[in-house]
Amino acid sequence: MCGRVVLESDFNDILKRFFIEQNEVVEFKNGEGFPGDSLPVIVNKEKKRLELHSWGFIVNDKRVINARAETVLEKSLFRNCFINNRCLVPVNGFYEWKRDGNKKVKHKITLNGEEIFSLAGIYRDFLDRDGKVKRCVTIITTEPNLEMRSIHNRMPVIIDKKDEELYLENRFDNSLLNLLKPIDDGRLVISRVDKLEYENISFF
Repeated sequence: MCGRVVLESDFNDILKRFFIEQNEVVEFKNGEGFPGDSLPVIVNKEKKRLELHSWGFIVNDKRVINARAETVLEKSLFRNCFINNRCLVPVNGFYEWKRDGNKKVKHKITLNGEEIFSLAGIYRDFLDRDGKVKRCVTIITTEPNLEMRSIHNRMPVIIDKKDEELYLENRFDNSLLNLLKPIDDGRLVISRVDKLEYENISFF
């Protein structure tokens, strides 16, 4: 799964990286992103723009933060979103925990040669506990590539830079499923970032 992301780049960095023209400034928290946080995402309806979406579909007061690539068209929660509401989640990296006995070790994963890269997202509106409409995003995951395999049995789908516009297009065909695959071996940079931790991630 993918339960933590990191984004240190600012609003203008993202606009420049994704060739977005937008006067409305979107303010967001830099640093580590957690389920329930407002994440910047890139959508393309009438035009490409940066928005803030709450991380995790709201189902029975719980957050569904990931969708499996293998079943994204089979699950009713995700199907129409993948067909109609795809988005990119810009990040500088993401975190994953490697099991070491009954403990976990935190690792940071980045993409070699790319300061900002894109995770595959889908979005839709939900009602929160207060009855207010909240636009939410979930991140699509897939099988791990060679580097990630020693750390975890899932990884977020990284949309290659050359495929970002295709993923955002306002059309759908089954060939888009071909984008939901592990990133090529050798492209990730994985580093341990702190000592052994006892933290458990409870959002699945």
